[in-house]
Order: sequence, then structure tokens, then C-alpha cells
Amino acid sequence: MIFFSSPTVNRNVRFILSNIVWICVACYFTYHMFSGARGALSWALLSREVESLEKELNSLKEENAFLENKIKLLRNNSLDLDLLEEQAQNVLGLAKENDVIVLLPRE
Repeated sequence: MIFFSSPTVNRNVRFILSNIVWICVACYFTYHMFSGARGALSWALLSREVESLEKELNSLKEENAFLENKIKLLRNNSLDLDLLEEQAQNVLGLAKENDVIVLLPRE
């Protein structure tokens, strides 16, 4: 069995062990910086999801504006008779004699 009694050997062993500990700590933080729950990869995935949801939100806002405009046209103070007739025909399933009806197959 070898005993480390020399101060130089003890200093070298402590130096090597402390370097190993610091390397392990650096590796731990580097790993979590990229692949942890709040790392760069998670951030990239969340950024893509945010972009997708923003596109969906914009699409829904456009659809909402279109429907609000349609509702505005059906109000009493600004009633559009053509739109009212179209809605009545759609709801009741009726058509005029000179209307052409095209039946599409259901998907």
C-alpha cells in the first residue's frame, strides 16, 4: 500500500480532484442549458408552438370579423334584404323557380 505523505503529491491529488469536480459541474449545467425543461431545445419547440397558435388566432380573428359583419348586416337598422333572403333560403331549404340548385355529395 502506498501512502501519500508528500505535500506535493497531496497538492496534485487535490488539484486533479477539484478539476474533476468542476468539469462535472460544468457538464451538468451545459447539459441542462440545452436539453433541460427550460433549455434551448424546449425553447425552440415552444417558439414553434407559439407561432402556430398565433396563426390560428389570426385566422379565428378574421373569421370573427367576417361573422360580425354578417351579423351587422342582419340588424334592423342596417338590414340587407339580399342577405336576409339568402339566410332564409338556407335555413328553410327553399328556392325560387328560376334558381339553379347544385347538390354536392357529402364528404
